[in-house]
Amino acid sequence: MAQNVKGTFDMSEKAKGLLVNLLLYAAAFAVGLVPFAFIENIFLAEAALTAVATLVIYVVTCFVPDTSLYDPYWSVAPVVMLLAGMVKYNLFSANAWVLFAAVCIWSVRLTGNWAVTYKGLLHEDWRYRMYREKNGKFMFALINFIGLQYVPTIVVYAGLVAGFFIIAVPGFSPWIIPGICVMMLGVSLEFFADRAIHRFLRENKGSGKTCGISIWKYSRHPNYLGEMTFWTGIFIAFLGVMPEKWYFGLGFLLIIALFLSVSIPMMERHNMERRTDYGDYKRRTSVLLLLPNKTKT
Repeated sequence: MAQNVKGTFDMSEKAKGLLVNLLLYAAAFAVGLVPFAFIENIFLAEAALTAVATLVIYVVTCFVPDTSLYDPYWSVAPVVMLLAGMVKYNLFSANAWVLFAAVCIWSVRLTGNWAVTYKGLLHEDWRYRMYREKNGKFMFALINFIGLQYVPTIVVYAGLVAGFFIIAVPGFSPWIIPGICVMMLGVSLEFFADRAIHRFLRENKGSGKTCGISIWKYSRHPNYLGEMTFWTGIFIAFLGVMPEKWYFGLGFLLIIALFLSVSIPMMERHNMERRTDYGDYKRRTSVLLLLPNKTKT
């Protein structure tokens, strides 16, 4: 009986948290669409939309001590921004729809994975808790504003600039197909990585062991590899329609730099601290690329 009650309570807490996230994001993007509607230039309008939406989420996290409220932004904002641009500027070419469909597939998968693992309000990600515990209120508020929310918002916007160019090109450019295929390759990598680690955690819950099955046998961070591949695909698709303006699409490099300089090193340190076999796993497995093991297992 106690177990059933506890299970019901956990589900209600999760449902309440998901509802709060849904309402928060609806409000954030609604407010962001106000300046978006009055700015003519698509790049400035999109920048205003995402900047204001992020500000709304940040303000809420100042009153609700849960920076994880920002977590879905990475995968939700691109869909909203592309659709807003298509509607406002009447950009409904085949190029726009193909790109939008690919981004929606990526978004549904990534947001769905977040929702599956989501535990509810105040279940803050360990990275945020670490910053909160190591810093005073003022310093954490600054870190939260700049590093935890606006830096990701800026790099996502930078990666999407190539997408804004793509949707503005009329008709259908078959040369975007290679880029779309790379984007779907990235989504597939993330799908198999998440599927494998969820199965591993179910079967080895509380063991403290490192996931080394499936795709994780060849890369320590295949989910990050998939994400970087996806954004690289947008750039490749952009080259298919505007190769002469290639330099406008280089924002995806900021996303790759964020993963290489922050996300991966932080996760490496975290895993070394909590998994006793991670050192051995680290010695034999590639940090990012899918490569054969360095030693026999």
